[in-house]
Amino acid sequence: MTIPLHLCIATGQNAANFIPLKQLAAQTIWILETPDMQKQQSAKALSMTLKSALPEAQMRIFPFDDSTPQAMQAAALQLASDELDGKNVVFHATGGTKLMVLAIHQQLLNLAAGQGSYHLLYTDTAHQTLNWLDEQPRQEPMADVLTLNEQLLLRGYRTSNDTRPAQIQQRASERAKVTRFMGEKSLQLKGFLGTLNRHANTAADNASLVREFDYLPNTHSPAGKLLDLAQQQGLLTIDESANQITFANKDAAKYLGGGWVEEYVFLKFTGTLAPSQYTLGAQITHSVSGTSNEIDGIAVGHNQALIIECKAKKQDQAQDAIYKLGQLVKQVGGLMARGLYLSARQVSDTDRNRAREYGVDVLAAEELANLSDYLRRWKDNDSARP
Repeated sequence: MTIPLHLCIATGQNAANFIPLKQLAAQTIWILETPDMQKQQSAKALSMTLKSALPEAQMRIFPFDDSTPQAMQAAALQLASDELDGKNVVFHATGGTKLMVLAIHQQLLNLAAGQGSYHLLYTDTAHQTLNWLDEQPRQEPMADVLTLNEQLLLRGYRTSNDTRPAQIQQRASERAKVTRFMGEKSLQLKGFLGTLNRHANTAADNASLVREFDYLPNTHSPAGKLLDLAQQQGLLTIDESANQITFANKDAAKYLGGGWVEEYVFLKFTGTLAPSQYTLGAQITHSVSGTSNEIDGIAVGHNQALIIECKAKKQDQAQDAIYKLGQLVKQVGGLMARGLYLSARQVSDTDRNRAREYGVDVLAAEELANLSDYLRRWKDNDSARP
C-alpha cells in the first residue's frame, strides 16, 4: 500500500489535528483552510508546528470555500477528483463544521470504489483516543506527544527571550529550604502565614523594612521555625525583645509576602515534570493580534495544558485574577486546558464558585500543601479536582 496522505481541516483547536499526525508520524499532510481560519492563520500555525515535529513530512495548504453547502460540496468534489484520485487517504474528521466534514466524507467515499483507498479517523480529545471508523472500527489510546513549545505554537504564541524564568529558577534553588517549609507546612502555619504575608507586603510597599508584631511565635512552633529558617537564609533579622522583624531588603519582603508561591511551583514542577514540559514567568505574544501576556506558570502533560496564576496580596484582587486566568486558559490552552489559581491568602467561596465556571481550580493558604498531590493527579490525567 502507498504511503498514506493525511487530510485535515485547520481549526481553532489544532491540537486535535497535530496530536494524531505526530503520533502516526505522518509523511504527507494536506491542510484545508477556510477563509475564517486563513484570517486567524490557523493552517500556518499548524504547518509550522508540524514542520518542527516532523521535519521530513511534506505539507500543502489548500483553500476551502465553506460559505454555503453548495460551495462546500463543490470544493470537496474538486479536491477529491483533481487531487486525491488514486491515493491512500486518511481523513482527520475532527476539525471543521459538521457540514464541511460530511461534504468531504461523501466525496472521499468514492475513492474506496476506485483506485484509491479511504480511512476515516476521529480524535476524541476528551477521552484521549484515536478512533478509526473503517469497515473494522478500532480504537487506540492517544499517546502523550505534545510538548510545551508545540502547545504554544499551535495556539499562535511565541515566547520572548527574557531572563526571568532563569532568575526565578536560580532564586528558587537558593531559597528552596524556606520555600518548601512554607508550602509543605502551610496547614500547620495557618494564620501566621497570612500575618507574615501582610507585614512583608507592607514593608515591600513602604520605606521602612522594620515591622512590629503583636507578639512573635514560640521558637519551637512551626511559625517560630519558619522565622528561624528565614533568618538563617539572610531574609530577615529577629528582635525578640521588641517583637520586631527587619526584612533584609525589598526583594526579601516581596518573597515572604507571597512571591515564594511562584518559587514553590517551580520546585514542585522540577520534581514532577521534564524541563520541556513547563516554564515559569514567561512572556508570550500572539503572532496575529500582537497581544502579550505574562504567565506565572504553564505546563503540558497528557497533551493538556495547565496554566497557573500565583497571587499573594489581598483577597479582593482574586476576582479579577481568576477572570484573567480563565481567559488565558481559553486563549493559550484551548478546550483541553485547566487553570490553577494559587494564593498565599484565603479565597472566598464566591470566588471559588466563579473559578469553577471558568475551568479554574483553586489552592489557597493551607491548601498549598496539596500542590504535589494536585500535580500528580493532573499529570496522571485524573479528573478529580480539589
